[in-house]
Amino acid sequence: MQNASADVGKELNSDLNIIFKPKTVAVIGASRDPDKIGYQIVLNLKDGGYTGRIVPINPKADEILGIKCYPSLKDVDGDIELAIISIPAKYTPAAAKECGERGVKGIIIVASGFSEVGNHQLEADLVNSLKGYRTRLLGPNVVGLMNNTIRLNASFGPYLPYPGKIGMVSQSGAMIIALDARTWVDRIGMSYLVSIGNMADLNFSDLVTFLVNDSDTSCISLYVEGIKDGRSFLDAAKVSKKPIVMLKSGRSIHGSIAASSHTGSLAGSDKVYDGAMKQAGILRANTIDDLFDMSLALSLQPTMKGPNMLIITNGGGIGVLATDAGEMYGVPVDTPGDGLRQKLSKFMPEFGSTKNPIDLTAMATGSSYQDAVRTALDDDGVDGLVVLYCEVSNLDPQIAAKSILKGKMEAKNSKPMCVGFVGGEQSRRAIEWLQKNEIPSYPSPEKAVMAMSTLRQHEILNKSICLTNSEMTGFDKTGVSRMILDLKKKGTTVLSELDSKKVFSMYGIQVNQMDLARNEDDLKTIAGKFNFPVAMKIQSPDITHKFDVGGVRLNVKSQEEMIAAFRDIMASVKEKAPAARIDGIVVEDMLKPGLETIVGTMKDPSFGPTVMFGMGGTNVEVLGDVSFRVAPVCREDASAMISETMISKLFRGTRGRPDLDSDAVIDTLMRISWLAMNHPEIKEIDANPIMVYEKGAIAVDARIILQ
Repeated sequence: MQNASADVGKELNSDLNIIFKPKTVAVIGASRDPDKIGYQIVLNLKDGGYTGRIVPINPKADEILGIKCYPSLKDVDGDIELAIISIPAKYTPAAAKECGERGVKGIIIVASGFSEVGNHQLEADLVNSLKGYRTRLLGPNVVGLMNNTIRLNASFGPYLPYPGKIGMVSQSGAMIIALDARTWVDRIGMSYLVSIGNMADLNFSDLVTFLVNDSDTSCISLYVEGIKDGRSFLDAAKVSKKPIVMLKSGRSIHGSIAASSHTGSLAGSDKVYDGAMKQAGILRANTIDDLFDMSLALSLQPTMKGPNMLIITNGGGIGVLATDAGEMYGVPVDTPGDGLRQKLSKFMPEFGSTKNPIDLTAMATGSSYQDAVRTALDDDGVDGLVVLYCEVSNLDPQIAAKSILKGKMEAKNSKPMCVGFVGGEQSRRAIEWLQKNEIPSYPSPEKAVMAMSTLRQHEILNKSICLTNSEMTGFDKTGVSRMILDLKKKGTTVLSELDSKKVFSMYGIQVNQMDLARNEDDLKTIAGKFNFPVAMKIQSPDITHKFDVGGVRLNVKSQEEMIAAFRDIMASVKEKAPAARIDGIVVEDMLKPGLETIVGTMKDPSFGPTVMFGMGGTNVEVLGDVSFRVAPVCREDASAMISETMISKLFRGTRGRPDLDSDAVIDTLMRISWLAMNHPEIKEIDANPIMVYEKGAIAVDARIILQ
């Protein structure tokens, strides 16, 4: 699987090199007016240092900025790899078609006024104008792109970003210009800055695949508002050996649309994105600062292979702050081994500390930093090193920075190191100097520790990715498809609990024994099939939450109690849901108490079928203790879903209770995810609760909703 994806990537990379590394760039709509974008683009191409051919297209000008103009593309001799179209939106389809006819392989359209403002037809016309041509389109509604490796500023951003190894793609054009400026302030090195716009053609999966295969890029950084091609994007990310960091806006639950089932109402889009990104090994940033800080560390340092982080500092205060940050970011510190402590004690006064953090004290010198860094990095018990410096009068920040770098260079092992310098202007300059020498450096201990945590998290996520996910066995796909077809012919969109559990059984999902009583007479026959006590539930296609309408009776101990419960349920439902259609009342085994969990699926607009796990029962929506993944899930995905919830702690026996059967839940998660994946007619699945025991997991209630 991995090799096949890599081959596809190389093919696509060859195509996109036409856009990212063109030998000739035409600017359609080039202008002599400095206030026009068409002028700014030509100026940026010229002043950015691009050595390829620049071809302004303007029928009313002989030259722009000393560069010869042409009336149209037809008048230009030779090949044109890339055309930047900077004209009003309504004229772009015709201009794009002319590019296709001329053999131009890549187009960037900067104009806005397309689908982002509701003009979907114009965007469709633009796409249709390129049918039949092997021309790729970036945009519309983009700032453009910048390629530092060939000094190409094919945008109306003011200048190329600070050079480095991060390939950044942004859905927001304004964000690109702002981030461009920030790269110079923070010395965050970029190989590419790309504005992706409306994604009428090229999308996130295309650009991620290009950057994965690009030799000048070591880390991929994304600003995302929404992903159209969710599954293709995840596939591209999964095969990436390069780290990917994503900042997504629109995380509020208020942005999600309410759905009818538990799963739908719990599936705020951000929870689905969060699970999907973990599944693909993508790290999430919470802020712009985090996006830069994380990308910087990942672009310059190897991953942290183990859990052991050591902190070296010259101040107790910043050491304590770093320790707190370690707890918060998932890289807690531990006391180093006696051998390392003895070695480090030589580099500090008697009142220093060889615990973790290693406190060299304010008496620290350049040589003590150098020796401590080298010694720590060479110790087998250290997986990652955070070095902190608090500005003091007896050790110049620049000397401290040079000493830290020397210690790193002298170390025999290649382990990650992040640095935090706290102080004034001299410390800021020391940070810049360290970053020029490929040491990620930050103005606070918390940022340095967060960066190290990023290196650890990337290592963990990368190892958990399922590159292959073979379908499970034991499914009756044909039987389920036939059953769904028959139900749809009858106009059924919400399967009864009885039918839902039949489907579950066809997929090897454990359910409890049950039968349907349409009237009181049926109860006499049904009673002989069960051992008391039993549970009784209303069955109606119009009622999702049975408890809310008094539609459930538990612990029914005799036939007489069954008849009484039947009457009570019917009366309550008719009072609280008078319009509901009632099929009857389900009688089922009353299971012994267990841990109530929920498993559900829904269709996400970006990723398709997704699966959810969490705490079940009547308070599921109140507590919201759930996790998501994109279906189908593998064993590793399912296990991670369980561990991400608070309820996972209850799987481990406490106060003399036995451990619960997590393997049974993993199996159920996988089977339900394949059920949703194999049958596109299914819109949502709710299994709540699934009762988990020391041995086994049983779906007590089930509901399947069709498209």
